[in-house]
Amino acid sequence: MRFSIAAASIFVFACLSSVKAQDSNQDSYAAAIAKFCDGLEVTAPTADEVFVAGNNATVTVTRVPNDRVKTITGLDLYAVDPQGNPRYVQNTWAGSYELQTSASISDDIPKDTAAGLYYYRVWVTNLIDGQHGPDCIKTSRTFKVVTDAHVNAAGFMSYAQALDDVNYYRPEFAKGCFGLTVASPAEGENRKMNEFVPIQLKRDSASQTSALKKIELYKASEGADQLVETVWTGDSLLTNIFTYKDHLQVASDKYDPNASYYYKLDVTSEVKGETCSFQSGAFKITA
Repeated sequence: MRFSIAAASIFVFACLSSVKAQDSNQDSYAAAIAKFCDGLEVTAPTADEVFVAGNNATVTVTRVPNDRVKTITGLDLYAVDPQGNPRYVQNTWAGSYELQTSASISDDIPKDTAAGLYYYRVWVTNLIDGQHGPDCIKTSRTFKVVTDAHVNAAGFMSYAQALDDVNYYRPEFAKGCFGLTVASPAEGENRKMNEFVPIQLKRDSASQTSALKKIELYKASEGADQLVETVWTGDSLLTNIFTYKDHLQVASDKYDPNASYYYKLDVTSEVKGETCSFQSGAFKITA
């Protein structure tokens, strides 16, 4: 059974203007999630673990005790494809496992699993007066899966895939920087000075990206790209569709009708201490 976030979670559409960084719905959603989901963490597998396809992995969930009853109800295995898209592999467990302070569930990684980065999504249900309340979805760190391994003549473990091969294991994905694209502005668009430009992010519901921290406008150049302006800074929880409208204004000394411009967005990750950067497509600006 594949769990559906559409059936279990609250969706909030966030549309921010250039003079208002957050709306009340966004704040309410973040507050509700914090109320029910803070203190939950998937502590295993860790980022340093390597599993051979067909072997066993242990998923461990911990919580800070409080007066709420929490039950683990589902465990899904996901992969991160080479383009940075989360890919559902299978539901590995479904049931009802009461979470006190720590709980562990064993899972056999499928034998036909391809080499790459994988992670688990854990569904934790809050019970309110014995009834099904809001679900919390927490993810493990990404971990590496190899197709085979053996101990070589020197007594060291040798893997079928090199663990530093970026074709399988991209460092930015290991930081939780995947599952998000800047859909607008698109590559090759033309925008007019002083118009409101929608900067639209599309986030996969299985992404480990978390909150938008900063939006900057850059001018592409042959050397280092030039920062035109910092459009917005703050801390706004990302939903699956997120739009910010920028009042496009470029100072005369930074404007070139032949140049390409793009937005750079800094986003936090669910991986503690990590920040991700994403870019829009390059576009032209006409006066």
